[in-house]
Amino acid sequence: MVWPTEFDVKLEKYNAMEIPGQQLSAAQAFTPLDHLLNLDIKAPAGCQRLTGIIANMGKSTSDVDTLEKMMSAGMNIAMLNMSYGTREEHIEMIKLLRQAAKNFSVNMGKNYPLAIAARLAGKKIRTGSIADSYGETVELKTGDVIRLTTDETYKDRCSTYAIYVDFMYFADQITKGDLVLIDNETIMLKVEIISTSTVTCKIERGGMLGSYKDVFVPNVVFEMPNFSEKDKLDIDMLIHQQIDIIVASFVNSPNTIADLKDLLGVKGKKIAIIANIQTIEGFRNFDEILLTANGIMITRQELGSDITPKKLVIAQKNMIARANKANVPVCVNAHLLSSMRYKKLPLRAELLDVANCILDGADTLELSAETAVGLYPVDTVACLASACKEAEACIWSKQIFHDFVDKTPIPCDQATGVGLAAVLAAQRSLAAAIIVVTTTGKSAQIVSKYGPRCPIIDAPDADWQIDLECRVNFCTKWAMDQGFVRVGDPIVVVSGWKQGAGYTNTMRIVYAAADCSVV
Repeated sequence: MVWPTEFDVKLEKYNAMEIPGQQLSAAQAFTPLDHLLNLDIKAPAGCQRLTGIIANMGKSTSDVDTLEKMMSAGMNIAMLNMSYGTREEHIEMIKLLRQAAKNFSVNMGKNYPLAIAARLAGKKIRTGSIADSYGETVELKTGDVIRLTTDETYKDRCSTYAIYVDFMYFADQITKGDLVLIDNETIMLKVEIISTSTVTCKIERGGMLGSYKDVFVPNVVFEMPNFSEKDKLDIDMLIHQQIDIIVASFVNSPNTIADLKDLLGVKGKKIAIIANIQTIEGFRNFDEILLTANGIMITRQELGSDITPKKLVIAQKNMIARANKANVPVCVNAHLLSSMRYKKLPLRAELLDVANCILDGADTLELSAETAVGLYPVDTVACLASACKEAEACIWSKQIFHDFVDKTPIPCDQATGVGLAAVLAAQRSLAAAIIVVTTTGKSAQIVSKYGPRCPIIDAPDADWQIDLECRVNFCTKWAMDQGFVRVGDPIVVVSGWKQGAGYTNTMRIVYAAADCSVV
């Protein structure tokens, strides 16, 4: 589960026998057709969202008040994009985020667990800056000829005649006829002539070009270091700032993750590493990458360019399924609510895309320009949170459970056995929540793999033997305070027989009492 928001409806608003978000007739169906036929459009969404929300930081999120409102609306992870801005600006943003989280925690009366993540530039190739004489943009007209150059004298002098690209060996590694996509495919060039430092192209699709835009060449794997000197300096800064997550861009093989772990060293060993899959090479090596990364991000922009947009639907569904099977958290980003960058309401097609990502099995969704430079960052987060809850109610969790049970090796370990038993118990008892008393969080992750319809509350056990019941009671009270557990609601508790990792072996069903104890 993720942290409740002020927009979540309290369970007390419903009768004792009403369980919002369950879609029980559909959930207990025996066939895919019956599941869809029994979905009830009048049924309310769940009280508690299960999908995480990542929001990119930028000029639209540069004040504490906005950040607090974004947390209140449902932001769980704040993302810094190291491709933009200086290290000093990112350090200042980290300070703003921590101050906002502190303020929000005081207002909530509980410590708000905001995670801070950073996406490294990695193998991203970008253009230079538009010359001052042209203003902020230049127009590239379809049919005209343009030169791409690695000559640094053009770094701050991009024009209608020449555009600087920041990879020294760019001309050496492409061939005549290659397509060059600039600024999220807005502009498309075709390579015609190649010289030592210059590539002459015909403009196949023109547009307005600004400064420092992304450059992508489909089906070309550039031979370049996984991490530049700039990346290494960024990593040192991020370790010093003690951020929670680092996203490695353009991960094509497990070697990228291994290199990043070496760069993080002992000081950065607690930072989670997310592998950003953006190319067909990353798709081909996906299973090996799953074994090394803490999580997966699917960036549909570059990936769609590399495998063609029409194949993106297959790649997304396939990679999410493989990540789910491996029990590795997976995030989808790019073009989720793009229209909300300028408008307060999303397109219907965008809401359906969000729902499709969740039905595919995505654990987290990421907002990019919508929050970084959009006009309505708070509204966008709130809209995504609401859309997630509606989609989650449509998940056929019964079938997901059976699918993953079938994929579970026999014999399974005790934590897995208890985890799947807990999910089945939660389904049959209509539990309001599952409380997992865990040391490392692994047991909670195992439970989540089997797709429970109710929230999972993770209680770290620092002093297991003395206060196991106290921790369960604390979680129960917190859930009741947040409004998604009522007096008398069943709760599934997962715990171990002794303190420490690897001892999870107990599952029981208890009932929430008015004094917040469980019976």
